[in-house]
Amino acid sequence: MHEFSIAEALAAQVALYAPAGGRVLEVEIRVGALRGLEPEAMRMCWDAVTYQTPLAGSNLLMDARPWSLACPACGREWESPVPFVDCECGEQSPNPTADDELLLVAISTEDDVPAGTAASTEAPR
Repeated sequence: MHEFSIAEALAAQVALYAPAGGRVLEVEIRVGALRGLEPEAMRMCWDAVTYQTPLAGSNLLMDARPWSLACPACGREWESPVPFVDCECGEQSPNPTADDELLLVAISTEDDVPAGTAASTEAPR
């Protein structure tokens, strides 16, 4: 299950970029089909690696990108959630292609700064 190591690396990145003093509510990622990540397994691993950390309870949103298929017989191109689908023309061997991207798209937080005070983003001098 490679989802666990990916969840660990993702949690480390989120911890680096999440603002201090804010609770992380959601983490959004975009995943290419070649990564072969199973959404439910990824969410389960996310919950496991963030358990009892500042990221605990955050929701992982995963935008799983589809496969791109091209038919060598008729030239038709389309997207599919699975890599091997017969073409409408009857061709049984379309050429599947996909990206292997894994991008951290967004981190949504709830600021824990008390009302009436300004949160500082400057480094101390």
